[in-house]
Amino acid sequence: MMTFRNENAPAGTRASFETKLNPDYKQMPAYGKQFMAMRQSGKIPGNRVMVTFDWDLGKAYPRIVIADDTPADQLNFNYLAGLAVQVVYRRKDAHRVSGVINAILKVNPSCLATFALDLVDTGNAPVLIKPYQEIQIAEAA
Repeated sequence: MMTFRNENAPAGTRASFETKLNPDYKQMPAYGKQFMAMRQSGKIPGNRVMVTFDWDLGKAYPRIVIADDTPADQLNFNYLAGLAVQVVYRRKDAHRVSGVINAILKVNPSCLATFALDLVDTGNAPVLIKPYQEIQIAEAA
């Protein structure tokens, strides 16, 4: 017979299990929950948001880190809507960039670019995917 010390443990386990069975459930990459909380409180980061696959990249900027091999279509990027975003990567992660770009474009960032650190010497490091677009606010007549 199992006994629970915490009365909420069974409910927490059930909620977690049900969430993961939800076909629309998408997990958050590292720092994604903090961005979601910031956006829900009406705030936005002051700088471009870096999306990286490596904990050593983009430390000086607001960033999310996709450190594991979770496919991009299984990640929640809703908090990047309307923000300037840059995907910074190394050659070893180049195969993941296309999926991340496609997933982020679905949430409509104001700007999306990539930066390949291994291509800095070639002049082909930065690539603009979506030029900056200001968010238009409709004026009331």
